[in-house]
Amino acid sequence: MKLAVLLADDQLSKKILEKTIGLCQAFAEAPEITLIHVINARAIAEDVEVGADVEGNLAFDAEELIAEKGAVLEKAGISYKTAILNGFPAKEVNRYAKEKALDMIIMGHHDLSLVQKVTIGSVANKVVQQAECPVLLIK
Repeated sequence: MKLAVLLADDQLSKKILEKTIGLCQAFAEAPEITLIHVINARAIAEDVEVGADVEGNLAFDAEELIAEKGAVLEKAGISYKTAILNGFPAKEVNRYAKEKALDMIIMGHHDLSLVQKVTIGSVANKVVQQAECPVLLIK
């Protein structure tokens, strides 16, 4: 079984990893885990000084985040791969899931206000709507 775990730099990531570890321990055979973080250099570039290496800085931060979260899996005896994607999160996660023929995407879901739902939506909602595999949302 191939699982992808979408991580962000937030408190929910700890809970996502705890649930993922529990799920992995329930399987008879260890699943293939990929930790994913999505950066969107284009969305941030407008707010940064000219000449700054936005994508490089975001990628470095993403690598640190994944290493930190991956240490939790390693401590539980679970091996993993990593993927740092660049672009709009929902679109990139679903593209990756399709390319890699994932069996499930595991990710967090934050409650949004009505205004946020109407104006920006949520990454989780978009992933669920567009995914071709099951999506496990952790709140």
